[in-house]
Amino acid sequence: MAKKTLFRLEFETEYRVVGVFCPEKDYRLCWLLNSKMGYNFRRLPDFEQVSVEDKPSSFYSVFGFEIESLQRTFFLMNNRSSNGSRLFASPPGLDYLMLVKADESRFNFSDLVKKIRTLPQVTASYLLDDVLGKNKGTFLYDFELYVSQKGKIQKN
Repeated sequence: MAKKTLFRLEFETEYRVVGVFCPEKDYRLCWLLNSKMGYNFRRLPDFEQVSVEDKPSSFYSVFGFEIESLQRTFFLMNNRSSNGSRLFASPPGLDYLMLVKADESRFNFSDLVKKIRTLPQVTASYLLDDVLGKNKGTFLYDFELYVSQKGKIQKN
């Protein structure tokens, strides 16, 4: 009798996820982050989440910028699609995901969260690494594919 071997694959990503609760439109939030925090978010092609059932795909707006000299990449993604579906239902009321790819030894994520909270239009902001649940790994894998194919940030 042949032995069965099980493999467990775990996907590790370099992205940390910050949740932003803000009632403003995505382009307005990007303008606030650009003007108040010195960022340079630009619109990227929409992220498409393909549905496995007979439902139509959902498209989520994405903005991004990169600080190449510091090896940091930032993406701001709307949690609500154009057809009203949500990427993550929990935590309730989550408006935006900020995905940050940076060396943790040289970047203070808690300072980033505190700076975002200082914007008067933002009602809350915190790290979501452990809050998003089991769908987080699948989403981050799909997002990595999106970045490699469509989400390239244009250099100025």
